[in-house]
Amino acid sequence: MAFFTLRPTCPSQWWISGAFILFCLSFWACNKQDGPTFPKTPKISLKGISHDTIREYEDVLTISINYEDGDGDIGFADPDMNSIFIRDSRLTKFDGFYVGTIAPEGSSVPIQGTLHVEFPSLFLFGSADQESTRFFVYLRDRAGNVSDTLETPRVWIVRD
Repeated sequence: MAFFTLRPTCPSQWWISGAFILFCLSFWACNKQDGPTFPKTPKISLKGISHDTIREYEDVLTISINYEDGDGDIGFADPDMNSIFIRDSRLTKFDGFYVGTIAPEGSSVPIQGTLHVEFPSLFLFGSADQESTRFFVYLRDRAGNVSDTLETPRVWIVRD
C-alpha cells in the first residue's frame, strides 16, 4: 500500500486537497468487492436449539438456523409459498413454512442472518412417557435452489 502526502502551496488549496482525498476515499469505500460473496444456492447451518427436553403441549422448541445466500432471493411475498421445510424424524414428510422476503424482490444482494422456527406444542405419538426425535431442515429460494439438509441434535419430548 502506498502512502502520499499532499502539501498545498497556499492556504486556499487546503480545501482542494481535502476534497480530492474525500473523493478518492468515496470510491474506495463503495467498492462492491468489499462485501461478502456467497454462492447463489442457499447455505444453512444449525445455530442451535432452545431445549433438548420438551414437556409436551407446554414448552416451545425453537430451532435457530444461520443462512447465507449470494443473490438474496430467500422468502416470498406470497404467504402461500414456503421457503423453509422441516421434518420430524418420527414422520415421513416435510412440512413447509412461510418466510417473507428478506431482500426486496428484483434485487441481487448477498444476505446472511438467522431464522428462528418455533414449535409451540410438540407431543408424544405413543403411550410412553417420553419419545425422542430429531428435525431435518432445508431452505429453498425463489429461484428453486435448495440448500443442504441439516439435522438437529436429539430432542426428548416428555409427558408432564
